Amino acid sequence: MEDFYVTIPYGLVVLGGGVAGYVKRGSKASLAAGAGFGGALLLAGALSVWAFACGHSGNLFATVLQTVCAVALTVVMGIRYIKTRKVMPAGIIATISLVTIASVRVSKRKTSPVSASVIICDVCLNSMNKLALQ
Repeated sequence: MEDFYVTIPYGLVVLGGGVAGYVKRGSKASLAAGAGFGGALLLAGALSVWAFACGHSGNLFATVLQTVCAVALTVVMGIRYIKTRKVMPAGIIATISLVTIASVRVSKRKTSPVSASVIICDVCLNSMNKLALQ
């Protein structure tokens, strides 16, 4: 499965969440973060589609961009979830971001889903714990 099947819907969810945060609470930070991360993820998805349509195996910039966005959202929203224990939006975005990282790793590295999930969960949880305790 190509990574853009996950990246494009993920980008739309992040963008939609930013818009919803602005509409519901008037949060300009939510709008900026949602538009920034969502736009970057949609760009990465579009680059992956373009590379796929041209017969290439992938686009390195797109892979790096979607991975950086997903890791950043996992860590930031994971820390926010640990501190507030609010599932919406922090817990949901952290979980979706973690799933996205795992799916990209599986599609790019041909790693088994179980081992990819264990590695990614361990790295993200260790990062979140270190940052949350500071």
